[in-house]
Order: sequence, then structure tokens, then C-alpha cells
Amino acid sequence: MEHLRSTNVVFAIVMALLVVQSSTRPQPDEMEEIKKTLYNACAGKFPITEEIKNNAKNAIISDDPTFKCFLRCCFDEMSLIDEDGILDGDSMKAMAPDHIKPIFEQVIPNCLKNVKQDGCEASFEFIRCGMKLNPLTVQLLPL
Repeated sequence: MEHLRSTNVVFAIVMALLVVQSSTRPQPDEMEEIKKTLYNACAGKFPITEEIKNNAKNAIISDDPTFKCFLRCCFDEMSLIDEDGILDGDSMKAMAPDHIKPIFEQVIPNCLKNVKQDGCEASFEFIRCGMKLNPLTVQLLPL
């Protein structure tokens, strides 16, 4: 748990530096680096198969328990989910680069549930709902 908190602090510092460094949100190449860091952090804790990863890139998501917890880990690493499994839509919108904001503006009001639930399940349901509404939601995944 302590490692997770230190990773959150490092991630928060990196995000703050990226935002301060430029007058706009992180650029697409910076987002790819962040996604790679997230993938490495969470795949180490919740290893997903290449098949699950490749399917997800094509908007086919698995209800595999490890994949669900991989998604929760990604939200957790960015401090976007709490211990009750509630995702923070406002923070998602605030962190999003401009080219991703339209996806969040569509997905968050329709897919975010502010009810206490398992974090792995909440993360999975949010992404699954988002992909049904807008297949471009796949761009949010660190795969």
C-alpha cells in the first residue's frame, strides 16, 4: 500500500509538471508515455494476457477478474477512484487533454455511478459502458 501511495505522489508530480510546463494539457506523445507508465505499474500487479490486451485495443473487453482489477489499478494510480469504488469524474475531466475531453463529456454523465461498489467492478463497468457509448473510449486505456 505504501508503494502505491509513493507511486501516486510521483504520478501527481509528473502530471503537475506536464501541466505547468505547457499552457495546455499534456500532448498526445506525453499521454503515451503516461499510459506506458500506468501499464507497467498495473500489469506488474495484475498481469493481463496479450489476447486480453489486443482485444481491448479493438474495443472488445474481457470480464476477466484480473483485467477488471488492472483497470481499477490504473484509476487508482491516477487517484481517480476511492476506497468505495467511486470514480472521480470531475478529476477525469480536469486531467484530460483537449482531444480526449469530448469522450469524457459523453461518457461520464452516462456511465459514472456514484454508489459504493467493488473498485475492480466499478472500473470495468465504467469502461464497458463508455465503449458502448463511444468506441473511442479505447483511447483512454493504457494498452
